[in-house]
Amino acid sequence: MAEDGSQRVEAAREVSVNHRVRSLATVATGLAVLHALVPEAAARETWLTLVVLPIGYGHLLGGWLFAGSRMRLTGLEAAFAGASILSLLCAYTWALQVETVRWFVLVPMLLISAWHIVENDLALARAYRNGLRLRPLPRGAGHHAIVLAATGILGVLAIATPTGAYYLQLYFDARPPILLTTIPDLATAVLMVHAISWIFFFLDRASALPALRATRLRRRLFWLHGLPLGANAMLYACLPAIHFYIASATLYLFWSVLHAFQTALVRRTQPRASASAALAWL
Repeated sequence: MAEDGSQRVEAAREVSVNHRVRSLATVATGLAVLHALVPEAAARETWLTLVVLPIGYGHLLGGWLFAGSRMRLTGLEAAFAGASILSLLCAYTWALQVETVRWFVLVPMLLISAWHIVENDLALARAYRNGLRLRPLPRGAGHHAIVLAATGILGVLAIATPTGAYYLQLYFDARPPILLTTIPDLATAVLMVHAISWIFFFLDRASALPALRATRLRRRLFWLHGLPLGANAMLYACLPAIHFYIASATLYLFWSVLHAFQTALVRRTQPRASASAALAWL
């Protein structure tokens, strides 16, 4: 019995590793092709606004729809939440226009978004070991130490870009080595791994469902990502001024941070876990 349990755990670990490898390989291949076809960094930012951000918006939309049944609000609560979000968006837009404030707004938001992406990667790994069922947010210190460490690594990588180095020198008179190309390239890679890994996860979940439910889930995945891509392309072609604002990376960052708080709230917490169990989730 113990041997059978060990074999099941090892098989589940192999499946979760295969999921990571598949997601990373897909994104790495796409980025390699993009860099070969579009060597200019400025031109690649157009692809970020035309493809990557719409796929990201599809991911955010899916998270909001998924949470709909768990976060039911009364009319008054929904009105208060909407007014609060609009107020935050106005304050955020103002802060981006003030040079002395921008860094201290963007950095925490980028770290929150990075934390969400890292934590979700571990959540998907646990789901593959748990019959493709997502578990609540763990409370164990070991788990959060791993997430924070990986988030810190992403932060260091962001600093090691020309944009990160510029702001570090501007505010702290420090000159870090430049190891990467641009912030958009890094953001594209991280965001695509996050979105693609979730798409693969739901496709794997669909393959384990009865035929009718599987078809319904695949159809929802298609429309959740296809509609933002189509709408974004139409805005780009017909209303470029509106597209310039809607498809900006800073606006997406605002919604992604709200998404991070929303999904953390929906998942809540599960009982504390030991540090060794946290390492096993990797």
